[in-house]
Amino acid sequence: MRLLSVNGSPRKNGNTASMLGRVCGPLASAGVEIDEVYLHGLEFRPCTSCTVCMKMKDRHCHGYKGDDCNDVIDRAIAADVILLGSPVYFGSVTGQIKAFMDRVGFVNRVNDLFLNRKIGAAVTPARRAGELLTFAELNMWFLINGMVVPGSSYWNVGHALKEGEIEKDKEAMETCDELARNLLWLLEKLR
Repeated sequence: MRLLSVNGSPRKNGNTASMLGRVCGPLASAGVEIDEVYLHGLEFRPCTSCTVCMKMKDRHCHGYKGDDCNDVIDRAIAADVILLGSPVYFGSVTGQIKAFMDRVGFVNRVNDLFLNRKIGAAVTPARRAGELLTFAELNMWFLINGMVVPGSSYWNVGHALKEGEIEKDKEAMETCDELARNLLWLLEKLR
């Protein structure tokens, strides 16, 4: 089993990475292969709605030549679980994760729904507010792509500002732990 962890934060080792890592740790210990993508470190531009993917039907994006999107699409196709993480930027997802959602989602929708019935989960740290809208946006992306979304003991959100502060949010960490347990349970059911 393979999990694709997608970090949509511009801070590689920020609170989003901490939450993603908290979920991935128990899965890795259980033998799940973890494939980590840090979007800010890639060349991954927004969708141009050129619709060439609709005509080509090859499970790739043709809007930009040579960027990293198609590699990430291939990694999403190979995954059983897609775990998205985005901090709150102006009350919403970051531009990095939005570009991922638009391009991967568009290619999926016009190419046999290759994300259909994969497992999707999300984590969202925030400084103060906006986490529920951001969390909902991520989950709505899973749902429109036909994915299965497990719950946790609460919404997978937390509050922090400086790198590493999220680990002091006990409830957020417990929610990530429960999400990991639920992902393992669901993966076992799918085996």
